Amino acid sequence: MQQKYLIRIHPLIVTFTLLRYPARGWYPAFANMGRWVMRPFQAEGLQFQKMMGCGRNFGLIPDLSAYVFLGVWADEQAARLFFESDRWRTLCKSTKEVGTLYMNPLRSHGAWDGQNPFDVASPSRSTGFPVAVLTRATLRLAALPDFWRHIPQARQRLKAHADDLLLAIGVGEKPFTQQCTVSVWKDEKTIDQFAYRQSGHKEVVRLTRERRWYSEELFARFAVVGSEGTFSGKPLLPETVL
Repeated sequence: MQQKYLIRIHPLIVTFTLLRYPARGWYPAFANMGRWVMRPFQAEGLQFQKMMGCGRNFGLIPDLSAYVFLGVWADEQAARLFFESDRWRTLCKSTKEVGTLYMNPLRSHGAWDGQNPFDVASPSRSTGFPVAVLTRATLRLAALPDFWRHIPQARQRLKAHADDLLLAIGVGEKPFTQQCTVSVWKDEKTIDQFAYRQSGHKEVVRLTRERRWYSEELFARFAVVGSEGTFSGKPLLPETVL
């Protein structure tokens, strides 16, 4: 079932699209990734874009059946026109399923490839919408063993909040060194409880700073104002939350 999408906060739109391919489509899917690297999308209103692979359960093992396209758009119309374009339809032709989140940035700090693509004039809070959290980092080579050693602990902490967590996925641009996570929560209150009151999460944040795991990092929050399509055989988000 498709959710209706209406701009609620400001025109800037961020889309997060998950593409799942059947086993026989793994090679074409990987080839699509290579084509994008050689020739990124050209579309009116597209301000920033990334095509990324997915990891299994936030780990080092890649999920060759799943990829993510992230786009930052001047407005909703630009995003909609692109998703109706021939090139996008060709990319999706062999997919098993496709699901997209539509999001308005609430606040963001840090850099991604030297820029902050989600920067807004004034930070704000979500007003009744689910909230997505995106973290992205380029890891220092010397920090890789230490960083990946703590991933299982972080994964367990997320599972402990399963009732409040609507979606969580680990993706990346380059294996091992350029990582991105996206999680969607019922509301900002539950995020604050996880981020600021859970000692385990605060410990990881402290280690990040003390041990200088990242050479570049970005943290952003979004109001999830629309969702359509499916992933893993079910709606990307429960129909009751939007």
